[in-house]
Amino acid sequence: MLKGRLKDQNNSINTDIQKILILAKQAHEDYLIRAKESDLENALLYYFQAIKIDPSISDAYCKLASLMWEKGQIDLQSALEQCEKAISHDPSSPVARLYFGYFLKTAGKFNEAEDEFKNAIKLGGIFYAKPRIALGSTILQKARTTTPSLYEFSRGIYHFFSGIMLILWDFNAIKMFYKSVVEDIRLSTYDLKATIFKKFNKIDKVVEIYENAAEHTGKNELFYSKIGDLSLEHGNPDQAIDYYKNALKSSPDNIGLWAKMTSIIQHYYSDNTEELTNCYLKISELDPTNAKIHYELGHLHLQSEDSYNALEAFKEAVSIDKKNPYYHNSLAYAYVQIKDYESAINEYQKAIRLNPDNEWTSIVSQALGAIYHQVKGNSDAAIVAYQSATVLDPLNLDAFIALAETYQENGDYNNAIDNYLEVIKLDPTIAKVYCNLGLCLWEKDYVEEAIIAYQKATALNSKYEIAFNNLGVAYLDGVGKVEEALAIFSLAIKNNPNYALAYYNKGRAYQAFGNKTEAANYFQMAIDINRLTEEFDETEVETRLFNLFSVD
Repeated sequence: MLKGRLKDQNNSINTDIQKILILAKQAHEDYLIRAKESDLENALLYYFQAIKIDPSISDAYCKLASLMWEKGQIDLQSALEQCEKAISHDPSSPVARLYFGYFLKTAGKFNEAEDEFKNAIKLGGIFYAKPRIALGSTILQKARTTTPSLYEFSRGIYHFFSGIMLILWDFNAIKMFYKSVVEDIRLSTYDLKATIFKKFNKIDKVVEIYENAAEHTGKNELFYSKIGDLSLEHGNPDQAIDYYKNALKSSPDNIGLWAKMTSIIQHYYSDNTEELTNCYLKISELDPTNAKIHYELGHLHLQSEDSYNALEAFKEAVSIDKKNPYYHNSLAYAYVQIKDYESAINEYQKAIRLNPDNEWTSIVSQALGAIYHQVKGNSDAAIVAYQSATVLDPLNLDAFIALAETYQENGDYNNAIDNYLEVIKLDPTIAKVYCNLGLCLWEKDYVEEAIIAYQKATALNSKYEIAFNNLGVAYLDGVGKVEEALAIFSLAIKNNPNYALAYYNKGRAYQAFGNKTEAANYFQMAIDINRLTEEFDETEVETRLFNLFSVD
């Protein structure tokens, strides 16, 4: 009685396994024909279920390994191990030998693969075509990696074409071929209908045909993608995005669809940083070795002020392509954003050494100089970097200006003057350059030349309060023209009513003119405004104000 119940139970289990294997095989074949992600997922699920019920099913291991390897869930070594496990369960399985041979061939182990294909032929019988084709292909591929002989070439051709001939007696191969042809005919019929209506510009009808095709063939990603392409072609990017998203529901790992989505958003909705970032994140997951994707993703993070994720993206790009100067430059900029200046300097130096283009590298050298100058306080290193920038690109005005300003801050007025004059040769319309040049000339006691420089600055920019103030100082202290100085200080104050230094200098001019009351008013206004603007130390002004009416 107990034996009967056990026998019935075993029969039930075997029936369940057979049903699951049939479903797995069906899903596997559908995937091979349609390349639909859901078919792949179903095949994986059924093979897993079959192995769970009966771990000794040989063929399920190797087929599962094939699908998992294709999906990127296991590496080649793991796939080989799964095939070895399948052979250990059933050494006489031609399918296990065939799959093992495929993976050995993929690993470049041609001799071992050849042996397994021969085993598959012996075990599968004379009409088993697939291992013959695989054997011939392996022999020919191996011949390409060595010095080919006529014998090996002939042997490869023989096995390959004998397999092609015998495929007529391989029922499974014929069945797959038939299903594939039928599927191709169905797809072609829909495409033909759509093409006819497209020629007559019946776009709504074309969309209807493709939607019906998606529903009846299950190839949503193919036909929704076609509708997306059509929508974009007719200037409807919103609709194109909607259909691409529908296509991605069926095929979420289709990198081509993600690329299309990304391209549309970049072109039409570049301000939609969040969605664009999500697209690049997905593409980076699907294609993790694509340095350009990580680079673009880094810039999107920067736009969103997400400095740390930008840093990680640029690091990934650099790790993939260490010789790309643009990646090093962007990584350096990301380090600047998080105030890691030593790392930024290191990356800028790498970008400069790679030097893809003198003009571009000049700008990078200038950026490096700015860190040395403004952050590290190392004016000598800054000067070297700025000089490199000017040598790399003799038309880089900003580099010349930065170099001149650094010399000026160091009190090296001769070199500062030389570089300001170089800028003026390249572009004589920059008011600030004339103003800075005037300061250097003033420090060298070239009063008349300084006045000319300040006058040029004010002529170029009639609202340049600093140039007016400096010109007033030159008139007051340099040539003693008090009335002219008063008028010029008034222009400085008019252009900037909160310019404390101009009030102070105008007070000095009134004091020199002998008008103590006005001098006191302007000294006091200078003190009041300076408490907000903090332009200078008030001690000198307060002393002048105190002494203005003191009795000796």
